[in-house]
Amino acid sequence: MVNQALNLAYELHGDPSDPIIVIIQGLGMPLTATPPELVEKLVKKGLCLLLVDNRDIGQSEKFDRTPPNIIWEAIKYQLGFKVKYLYKLDDMMNDINVLLVKLDIKYIHILGVSMGGMIAQSMAIHHPKKIKSLISIMSTTGNPKLPGPKWVVAKFILLGSRNKEIHDSSSFYHQLWKLIGSPKYPRSTEELNQFVRRIMGRGMTAGGSARQLLAILTSRNRCADLQSLTIPTLIIHGDEDNLVPVECGINTAESIKDSILWRIPGMGHDFPYELIDEFTDRISQHVLNVDKGH
Repeated sequence: MVNQALNLAYELHGDPSDPIIVIIQGLGMPLTATPPELVEKLVKKGLCLLLVDNRDIGQSEKFDRTPPNIIWEAIKYQLGFKVKYLYKLDDMMNDINVLLVKLDIKYIHILGVSMGGMIAQSMAIHHPKKIKSLISIMSTTGNPKLPGPKWVVAKFILLGSRNKEIHDSSSFYHQLWKLIGSPKYPRSTEELNQFVRRIMGRGMTAGGSARQLLAILTSRNRCADLQSLTIPTLIIHGDEDNLVPVECGINTAESIKDSILWRIPGMGHDFPYELIDEFTDRISQHVLNVDKGH
């Protein structure tokens, strides 16, 4: 199934004459999932950030077809059977590429978080001349031999609103981030409140998240393609990630020649506020060093 590109909503922060980083968020997450403190600090480092809402989420164009039963499709995936889908990660990658053409942006650094990392990897594989560098955060190569989410996390996500302790979308995301957040850097209730208000205020849909999950389940193993990349790559992964285990980040680093792996003790599947300054320094140094070489 091949789909035409959908129109994406975006925000541009900083001076477009500075090095541009496209930031792609994860499953079901709008662009506001990117910590505003990180955005502000990277702009102060002399970078321009293009934040996008993936299709089906936030203020981007929505796909209006009802997804198939997500639990049944997940079971089929585990058993090795073909999964039904409404679009693929490569379609989401094409959305990004079309947006860059519309904005007349020829060269970028690309940063992807979780599912966004998978899309960013695909962008680097299919459009290497456009990509100055790749930053893959808490993501994976699609290698089927890698471990998946902890069962308690997978079960919680698949059951969704059918979880007995879930009363509304807000409580779902509160509970989810308690399961996948960083054990060493736990978020306070108020910090979680701010985060959930930020993402829900941008716009989220259960159908969009389900359709994106199906795109992940149908994604291919990118290891062989990643081995041919010569793009400077920074990989960031927490060693206590219950959603995308650290082995996935290690495999990404092993698949991309000369890549740099920053493995963070005690970090889960989120951005610890205590590490925002270090995130800023490592990302900006990676991007600016690459730009100096061009």
